[in-house]
Amino acid sequence: MDSKGRGSLNIMTDGQKRRADYNLRAALKIAQEAQDSHQKGDFERVVRKAGESAELYIKGKLLEKGIEPAKTHDLNQLASGLDPSELSKQESIFEFLTGERIPSFYGAEDFIPDQSYVEQDSLRCLALLRNLGLLQTP
Repeated sequence: MDSKGRGSLNIMTDGQKRRADYNLRAALKIAQEAQDSHQKGDFERVVRKAGESAELYIKGKLLEKGIEPAKTHDLNQLASGLDPSELSKQESIFEFLTGERIPSFYGAEDFIPDQSYVEQDSLRCLALLRNLGLLQTP
């Protein structure tokens, strides 16, 4: 608490600023890769890339606030460090992306990524990236 009874104020270090800038630039690049993958019909890549992009975006926003992000890929856990207004009710898609992180990349004995995701999954992920401001609205 500060002297006026408010929550502690976080001050971003130079290192955090550089990492935040990098994370946000990388989030934009990866979001574009997700959009390109959608156009090619590679829906499993969209799911994977959307998760990566959202994770970098959240971690960049936390660093901008002087908060060291947790070493996790759980998007809801990471997002809990941000003001809810910054994320506009993304919990369900964050849960989906967190749960699909490994299957979309590695698959499983009975789950082949490029045969398991459909266009609707991809469109849902692209909508998240637009809501976060990482892609232009079509």
